[in-house]
Amino acid sequence: MNHCYLFIGPSGSGKTSLAERAFSPEQKIISYTTRAPRKGEKHGTDYYFVSKKEFEQMVQQEQFAEYDTYDGQFYGIAKATLQNALAVGDCYDPITTTGFINLHRLFGNQMVPIWINISKETIIDRLEKRDASEVARRSAIFQQDQENLALLRKFPNLIEINGETSLDDMLAQLQQALN
Repeated sequence: MNHCYLFIGPSGSGKTSLAERAFSPEQKIISYTTRAPRKGEKHGTDYYFVSKKEFEQMVQQEQFAEYDTYDGQFYGIAKATLQNALAVGDCYDPITTTGFINLHRLFGNQMVPIWINISKETIIDRLEKRDASEVARRSAIFQQDQENLALLRKFPNLIEINGETSLDDMLAQLQQALN
């Protein structure tokens, strides 16, 4: 059975960096989002960047396997995208806790949650390096992220990664958990 590994954690935890190191680009589920691209992100490679109107039309047409809001923006995975990826092999995507739970309802244990544990201090440090203007807003979301971890711990296939370590160490933790 093929699996979709869903990386979950606070903004700045390293979930996207870890996922990109652990899997090939072809295995990435390309989600839809209404947020603006970050520096270096490309439409169709990192996300499908769409307007809120386009996203809402896709919701009405029931095209999403899951969708959620995070930090005031919509994110979603199209049903066809996920079904096609699972037919070929394992896949991955950074996602919200709610997104994972909704996918788990549809696909069961084919969906594997991977949580990145990280301190608020480390997140602030990383976010300051990425975009200092985001620090206050993103760190305010941290408490909700911690509450989400409690929900995820109810899933026996949860993989927890210590995000306070180097990316190489995080990758080693993940590889050990998958073997």
